Amino acid sequence: MNSRTTRFASVFVLTLVAPSFPQAPPTDAAPLPATERLIVLNKAEASAWLIDPTTRKDIARITVGDGPHEVAVSPDGRIAVVCNYGGQKPGSSLTVIDVPTAKALRTFELTGEETIGEEQKQRTYLRPHGIQFLADGKRVLVTSEATRRLLEVDIDAGKVLRAMPCPQRALHMVVVSPDGKLAHGASPHDGSMSTFDLTVADGACKTRTTGDGAEGIAVHPTTGEVWVANRRANTVSVIDPINGKAIATLDTGVDPYRVAITPDGAFALVTCTQPGELLAFDCAKKTLAHTVDIGGDKHENSPLPAGICVQPDSAMAYVACIRGEFLAVVDLRNWQVIDRIATGQGPDGLAWSRLTGAR
Repeated sequence: MNSRTTRFASVFVLTLVAPSFPQAPPTDAAPLPATERLIVLNKAEASAWLIDPTTRKDIARITVGDGPHEVAVSPDGRIAVVCNYGGQKPGSSLTVIDVPTAKALRTFELTGEETIGEEQKQRTYLRPHGIQFLADGKRVLVTSEATRRLLEVDIDAGKVLRAMPCPQRALHMVVVSPDGKLAHGASPHDGSMSTFDLTVADGACKTRTTGDGAEGIAVHPTTGEVWVANRRANTVSVIDPINGKAIATLDTGVDPYRVAITPDGAFALVTCTQPGELLAFDCAKKTLAHTVDIGGDKHENSPLPAGICVQPDSAMAYVACIRGEFLAVVDLRNWQVIDRIATGQGPDGLAWSRLTGAR
């Protein structure tokens, strides 16, 4: 984890002046089902909050492991899995949450056997960070920064099924291609993206340079294009998933931190921490379409927007703001911040749960 990420994990006590917001969404907007939940991880207090997006109030606060950074939700919306990255002491566990009952089911260590030299040895996979569910809803992919591995983990069994090596010094975030055959991971230390072939046992990792400080990463839901935020280069690279070549390199504000593609595939949303902005790029045209001011004075008093989560209907985005400790609610129909939701200390990782049936 680079120095900027470490700095953002700190707890800020600065209070921002509460702005006035435009009116709530138009009255013709369809109400959200009662089964929708927004999940926010609070790194500095080892908690996951479940928020009702209709009332914009937290309905449960769940204790997880130390330094929770990223969270993924199963396709049926019932299970959330949290990566416990750790603090001064490296973390090595996942916490499984039952969303309907808002309870932590279990926390288990990420361990497995690997051949080291000529011997089989037990290994603990340290610093789990990025996480994504696979289509069956029973397995997740997890990055282990300290051991340079992409792990495939059986959630029910609490078992690492395979550990796929890569040359990157810190495999940070991970996304999965629309067909589930590829996984792409970004490394801020190397300024690169690794692509794993999930159809072969060892993952057949290939690494390509994107830009200095590559960290935030997202995959387009139909084209499979990979969008990588290069934090120190102040750019976003759009990568062809097949040949690994850059389709476009787009300028951003200072310190582009996370990327999220709207579910309808129309926009790539990028948080820029220093100016306190959310940028929206037209995915088809590869051009900047909208800039949303999250607040602050464009530098020292930026709210430090970080994680992004978009509603399944692409109508709203939620942006975790580390300074001030809140979620900015952004209406993607008029490109304005319309509200704030209070969080715990050090909000960052976000995910959406839509309950669709029994597991």
